[in-house]
Amino acid sequence: MKNIITIIAVSIFALSFNSQIIASGYSGETKSEKKAERKIKREAEKEAGSVAEAIKHAEMAKAHKGDAKKILQHAEMSLKYAQDADDKAIEDINTQGAEHITASIGHLEEAIEHAKMGHADVASKHIGEALNEMHQYTVKPVDYLEN
Repeated sequence: MKNIITIIAVSIFALSFNSQIIASGYSGETKSEKKAERKIKREAEKEAGSVAEAIKHAEMAKAHKGDAKKILQHAEMSLKYAQDADDKAIEDINTQGAEHITASIGHLEEAIEHAKMGHADVASKHIGEALNEMHQYTVKPVDYLEN
């Protein structure tokens, strides 16, 4: 009976000590690991921000259905942000995201060409296709660093 009480007492002590370590924030990670994790999160947020800006400008371009000049203006801005997102996706080895962004860039380039020629209806169609691709884009968590 004394052994059981001793085991229970030691177990309770060990659990309380363990919970204090967890509550202190020390979970075996070093400062450099935490710093690297924060940097990865910031990069993912930048990548997602570029896609969000590209989507915003593409939606504004699509809203100007009959005005080729306005479509051109917003499509060029959307293209700029999409290219930034594509660079970041390639840098982060986000192949699935890069495929969608690359496809949207192709549609945006087509939209720009048609808008320059004054073909607002065709440009608007390509903007719609670019938006479909951008909405399928996802930021990939950087799991290749963990292996």
